Amino acid sequence: MNASASATSAGKQPPVGIDLGTTYSLVAFLDPSGRPTTVPNSWGDLLTPSAVFCDDDAIVVGKEAIKNAPLTPDRYAECFKRDMGGMAFRHKIRDLNVPPEVLSAFILERLKKDAEQRLGPIHQVVITVPAFFDEARRKATQDAGRLAGLEVLDIINEPTAAALAYGYHCGLFNSETKTSKSPQQVLVYDLGGGTFDVTILRIEGMRFQAIATDGDVLLGGKDFDERLVNHIAEKFIDAHGADPRSDPQDATQLWFDAQEAKHSLSERTKTTAFCFHAGIRMRIEVTRDEFGELTRDLLDRTEMTTSFVVKQAGLDWSRIDRILMVGGSSRMPMVRDMLRRISGMEPDSSQSPDEAVAHGAAIYANMLMQQDSAPEKVNCELINVSSHSLGLVGINRQTRENINVVLIPKNTPLPCRAVRSFHTARANQRSVCISVVEGENRRPEECISLGKCMVRDLPSGLPPDTPIEVEYCYAANGRISVSARVPTIRQSARVEIKRDNANRPEDLDTWRKKLLGLPTASKDGFTSISPEANINDRESLQKHLDILYIKLGKVAAGLALPTQLSRSQAAASQASAECNRMKAQLKDAESARQAAVSRSEVIKIDALLAQARTKLHEAQTRADFAHLVLGRECINAGFRPPNTEHEIQEIEQLQQRMKA
Repeated sequence: MNASASATSAGKQPPVGIDLGTTYSLVAFLDPSGRPTTVPNSWGDLLTPSAVFCDDDAIVVGKEAIKNAPLTPDRYAECFKRDMGGMAFRHKIRDLNVPPEVLSAFILERLKKDAEQRLGPIHQVVITVPAFFDEARRKATQDAGRLAGLEVLDIINEPTAAALAYGYHCGLFNSETKTSKSPQQVLVYDLGGGTFDVTILRIEGMRFQAIATDGDVLLGGKDFDERLVNHIAEKFIDAHGADPRSDPQDATQLWFDAQEAKHSLSERTKTTAFCFHAGIRMRIEVTRDEFGELTRDLLDRTEMTTSFVVKQAGLDWSRIDRILMVGGSSRMPMVRDMLRRISGMEPDSSQSPDEAVAHGAAIYANMLMQQDSAPEKVNCELINVSSHSLGLVGINRQTRENINVVLIPKNTPLPCRAVRSFHTARANQRSVCISVVEGENRRPEECISLGKCMVRDLPSGLPPDTPIEVEYCYAANGRISVSARVPTIRQSARVEIKRDNANRPEDLDTWRKKLLGLPTASKDGFTSISPEANINDRESLQKHLDILYIKLGKVAAGLALPTQLSRSQAAASQASAECNRMKAQLKDAESARQAAVSRSEVIKIDALLAQARTKLHEAQTRADFAHLVLGRECINAGFRPPNTEHEIQEIEQLQQRMKA
């Protein structure tokens, strides 16, 4: 595994893998010795929170986004990985409905930028996905990579990536030991922040073959957090008659405090959670046993899925050699206790549950990059299985009802192909439409529609029951293509399943401008405000005009201005200085909160934190108004700050619309 050494010396990027997680994401690469290594972000942390905050002048990602969330929760988004692949699922930020692919792209863009500070330019990457992700979610992940300016070499299932990392650390990639290792059947239990997977793999030498997989894309640590949030809120309601979840700021802070309490309960048998609402601060003690009772059904769901996968693989627990625990939520003691109870063995914690997936993705990236340059060096084989059944919509001849005809059953080894013959429904049929669905249910409406494959312009006069051959190809990475042909006339059609391009997200810079209130270029070349806003709504026009004035004022504040603007400039400078002081006070309070030891200290500092956040919000409002006044007076005085031509042009357009 030393391809990265030669790549680096030749000026090429090293192999890079990205674990794009629901709650945390990270980047790994193969160092010159071929060892997978996590790349720290710009703060020096290995993990970057998958959180996005829209500030006045920038899109903020990571822990800084989390810090700002309680102040203005309407500018914050998290946990959007679950919604990937469904354009109906959008997150509202600043009154804009933002697709999850765009939010994920902001995360990937930040990871790319941080990694490039240490590794140099990065273009090619492997991105991980939950094994139970369907076709739509897999494609959406690739779209997010494209939006972030990355070439996605491939996507790899998270459990398979974790098994690769385990194989590396067990010496399977060492030429001296790889052939001497006896076959192992490894169960990967992957409980992340928002998704859950179980996969059983057979590892034999350098061959990694998935046998069975199952999971739940709507089950993860966030659901455990929610139970704790509701428990704390109900305790507060019982004591004070008010619901802290009713206030967006207090509710956001409650989520963060509940998550912190959950983490504490992984180390201690009891902890204290705090809840602040309506000027009241309440301390609530939570025990590990209480938390276990609150979330018992969630843990039971993972137990049922785990046991089911063992049966799907045709195995029993005595034939499972090892259990790998992956995902940050697998750290909860209740998880280890459950796995120990049902399996009769001690789960393996030798791999970092946070880093193993990214490390495996970097190893896989190395395999793909070797394949491009020296195929003879690639001696590791990956065989995944289909996470969902693949079929088409057929007609039951007896009942005339639509049915899902499964061509490739769930857990079929990939890549694979399947061919099946069907027949036209009537005489003189001029076209054939193949509706492709993904899922196990017999009823097509209960499955996921992937698209259609059309064979058009058939010759007239074809008799009924003319044979139609349908071929499905399922690639190793889970991507799908379908072809249909009429053998008697040698006419065919082939499609790779794609979504309607009209629903594809725009480029990332366009979305950045929309979220920051900057002008965007329309199809005719003229600038325009966001299409989400009603341009006939005077209130919306004024809102966008104010945002532009603020931006203009911020630029002008640092310039030498005409005398008539000096008073407004001084007011803007004073407001900015006050805002910076409030930011410093909040930062000091946050540092003191992390260093606090006693409960009395924590209570006192949390009160100061709440005050600091309120004061900062007020200071930011005053600073925005001062910059707005300065920007407006600059326009009235005919002063045009440099490099603000686009903003001024947009201001003039908006003023004309408001006069119309």
